[in-house]
Amino acid sequence: MKALGDWLETVLPSGWVVLQAQQNRATPPIPPFALMQIISRKRVATNSREYHDQSVTIIQSLVMTIQVTLYGTGAGDGAVQLNTAWRDHDAVAFFRDVLPEAAPLYGSEPRQHPFTTAEKQYEDTWSLDLALHINSRITRSVESAIQLSMPSTRIVGADRLTDEVDR
Repeated sequence: MKALGDWLETVLPSGWVVLQAQQNRATPPIPPFALMQIISRKRVATNSREYHDQSVTIIQSLVMTIQVTLYGTGAGDGAVQLNTAWRDHDAVAFFRDVLPEAAPLYGSEPRQHPFTTAEKQYEDTWSLDLALHINSRITRSVESAIQLSMPSTRIVGADRLTDEVDR
Protein backbone atom coordinates (compact mmCIF):
# COMPACT_ATOMS: atom_id res chain seq x y z
CA MET A 1 0.00 0.00 0.00
CA LYS A 2 2.92 2.32 0.71
CA ALA A 3 4.33 1.82 -2.80
CA LEU A 4 0.91 2.37 -4.38
CA GLY A 5 0.38 5.53 -2.33
CA ASP A 6 3.78 6.83 -3.43
CA TRP A 7 2.88 6.12 -7.07
CA LEU A 8 -0.51 7.87 -6.73
CA GLU A 9 1.25 10.96 -5.40
CA THR A 10 3.49 11.05 -8.51
CA VAL A 11 0.47 10.93 -10.87
CA LEU A 12 -2.15 13.10 -9.14
CA PRO A 13 -1.81 16.88 -9.43
CA SER A 14 -0.07 18.80 -6.68
CA GLY A 15 -2.15 19.31 -3.54
CA TRP A 16 -3.78 15.86 -3.43
CA VAL A 17 -3.47 13.93 -0.17
CA VAL A 18 -3.36 10.11 -0.41
CA LEU A 19 -4.45 7.98 2.56
CA GLN A 20 -5.21 4.36 3.32
CA ALA A 21 -8.94 3.86 4.02
CA GLN A 22 -10.53 2.20 7.05
CA GLN A 23 -8.48 3.88 9.74
CA ASN A 24 -10.16 4.36 13.09
CA ARG A 25 -10.57 7.83 14.56
CA ALA A 26 -9.15 9.54 11.49
CA THR A 27 -11.11 12.47 10.13
CA PRO A 28 -10.89 12.91 6.38
CA PRO A 29 -8.71 15.78 5.21
CA ILE A 30 -10.02 18.79 3.34
CA PRO A 31 -10.53 17.81 -0.33
CA PRO A 32 -8.98 17.01 -2.69
CA PHE A 33 -7.87 13.65 -1.33
CA ALA A 34 -7.73 10.00 -2.37
CA LEU A 35 -8.41 6.90 -0.29
CA MET A 36 -6.95 3.45 -1.04
CA GLN A 37 -8.71 0.29 0.10
CA ILE A 38 -7.89 -3.34 -0.67
CA ILE A 39 -11.05 -4.96 -2.03
CA SER A 40 -9.75 -8.40 -3.06
CA ARG A 41 -6.77 -10.76 -3.00
CA LYS A 42 -6.99 -13.57 -5.52
CA ARG A 43 -4.45 -16.40 -5.75
CA VAL A 44 -3.36 -17.02 -9.37
CA ALA A 45 -0.96 -19.95 -9.01
CA THR A 46 0.24 -22.71 -6.72
CA ASN A 47 2.92 -21.65 -4.23
CA SER A 48 6.55 -21.98 -5.17
CA ARG A 49 9.51 -22.39 -2.83
CA GLU A 50 13.10 -21.19 -2.67
CA TYR A 51 15.42 -23.13 -0.39
CA HIS A 52 18.39 -21.54 1.36
CA ASP A 53 20.93 -22.89 3.88
CA GLN A 54 18.81 -22.42 7.00
CA SER A 55 15.50 -21.13 5.59
CA VAL A 56 12.81 -21.64 3.01
CA THR A 57 10.89 -18.87 1.23
CA ILE A 58 7.30 -19.61 0.23
CA ILE A 59 6.11 -17.47 -2.69
CA GLN A 60 2.42 -16.88 -3.33
CA SER A 61 1.43 -15.31 -6.64
CA LEU A 62 -1.71 -13.20 -6.33
CA VAL A 63 -3.67 -10.35 -7.84
CA MET A 64 -4.55 -7.66 -5.33
CA THR A 65 -7.25 -5.19 -6.32
CA ILE A 66 -7.23 -1.80 -4.64
CA GLN A 67 -10.12 0.63 -4.93
CA VAL A 68 -8.96 4.23 -5.15
CA THR A 69 -11.67 6.78 -4.37
CA LEU A 70 -11.04 10.45 -5.11
CA TYR A 71 -12.94 13.25 -3.36
CA GLY A 72 -13.12 16.92 -4.27
CA THR A 73 -12.89 19.21 -7.24
CA GLY A 74 -11.09 17.48 -10.08
CA ALA A 75 -11.81 13.95 -8.82
CA GLY A 76 -13.12 12.83 -12.23
CA ASP A 77 -10.05 14.15 -14.04
CA GLY A 78 -7.81 12.56 -11.41
CA ALA A 79 -9.49 9.16 -11.88
CA VAL A 80 -8.95 9.38 -15.65
CA GLN A 81 -5.29 10.32 -15.11
CA LEU A 82 -4.78 7.32 -12.80
CA ASN A 83 -6.49 4.95 -15.24
CA THR A 84 -4.30 6.20 -18.11
CA ALA A 85 -1.04 6.16 -16.16
CA TRP A 86 -1.65 2.70 -14.59
CA ARG A 87 -1.30 0.96 -17.97
CA ASP A 88 1.82 2.93 -18.94
CA HIS A 89 5.46 1.85 -19.02
CA ASP A 90 6.29 4.44 -16.34
CA ALA A 91 4.03 2.68 -13.79
CA VAL A 92 5.74 -0.65 -14.50
CA ALA A 93 9.17 0.99 -14.16
CA PHE A 94 8.13 2.69 -10.90
CA PHE A 95 7.12 -0.59 -9.25
CA ARG A 96 10.15 -2.42 -10.66
CA ASP A 97 12.37 0.13 -8.89
CA VAL A 98 10.36 0.58 -5.67
CA LEU A 99 8.74 -2.83 -5.13
CA PRO A 100 10.08 -5.46 -7.57
CA GLU A 101 7.61 -8.10 -6.30
CA ALA A 102 4.68 -6.07 -7.74
CA ALA A 103 3.57 -5.06 -11.23
CA PRO A 104 0.51 -3.13 -12.46
CA LEU A 105 -1.97 -5.27 -14.39
CA TYR A 106 -5.13 -3.38 -15.30
CA GLY A 107 -7.58 -0.81 -14.01
CA SER A 108 -11.34 -0.49 -14.16
CA GLU A 109 -13.09 2.37 -15.89
CA PRO A 110 -13.55 5.38 -13.58
CA ARG A 111 -17.04 5.66 -12.08
CA GLN A 112 -18.81 8.54 -10.37
CA HIS A 113 -20.49 8.17 -6.98
CA PRO A 114 -23.18 10.33 -5.43
CA PHE A 115 -21.75 11.78 -2.25
CA THR A 116 -23.25 14.40 0.04
CA THR A 117 -21.31 15.79 2.98
CA ALA A 118 -22.67 16.15 6.52
CA GLU A 119 -23.44 19.77 5.59
CA LYS A 120 -25.70 18.47 2.76
CA GLN A 121 -23.28 19.65 0.10
CA TYR A 122 -22.53 17.68 -3.07
CA GLU A 123 -18.91 16.46 -3.23
CA ASP A 124 -17.36 15.34 -6.52
CA THR A 125 -16.43 11.67 -5.95
CA TRP A 126 -14.97 9.17 -8.40
CA SER A 127 -13.35 5.76 -7.99
CA LEU A 128 -11.55 3.09 -9.95
CA ASP A 129 -10.08 -0.31 -9.16
CA LEU A 130 -6.38 -0.94 -9.79
CA ALA A 131 -5.19 -4.56 -10.09
CA LEU A 132 -1.63 -5.31 -9.04
CA HIS A 133 0.21 -8.61 -9.51
CA ILE A 134 2.19 -9.44 -6.37
CA ASN A 135 4.59 -12.21 -5.43
CA SER A 136 4.08 -12.35 -1.69
CA ARG A 137 6.99 -13.94 0.20
CA ILE A 138 7.14 -15.62 3.60
CA THR A 139 10.54 -16.76 4.84
CA ARG A 140 10.90 -19.14 7.74
CA SER A 141 13.78 -21.04 9.24
CA VAL A 142 14.06 -24.76 8.72
CA GLU A 143 16.22 -27.45 10.22
CA SER A 144 18.40 -29.32 7.79
CA ALA A 145 21.03 -32.00 7.97
CA ILE A 146 24.38 -30.68 6.85
CA GLN A 147 26.29 -33.87 7.60
CA LEU A 148 25.13 -37.44 8.04
CA SER A 149 27.20 -40.17 9.58
CA MET A 150 26.44 -43.75 10.57
CA PRO A 151 28.49 -45.81 12.97
CA SER A 152 29.82 -49.02 11.46
CA THR A 153 28.62 -52.16 13.20
CA ARG A 154 29.50 -55.76 12.57
CA ILE A 155 26.57 -58.01 11.86
CA VAL A 156 26.92 -61.34 13.61
CA GLY A 157 26.81 -64.22 11.16
CA ALA A 158 27.46 -62.02 8.12
CA ASP A 159 30.64 -63.97 7.25
CA ARG A 160 28.75 -67.27 7.19
CA LEU A 161 26.06 -65.71 4.92
CA THR A 162 28.68 -64.44 2.52
CA ASP A 163 30.31 -67.91 2.35
CA GLU A 164 26.98 -69.52 1.47
CA VAL A 165 26.27 -66.95 -1.27
CA ASP A 166 29.74 -67.50 -2.79
CA ARG A 167 29.12 -71.23 -3.15
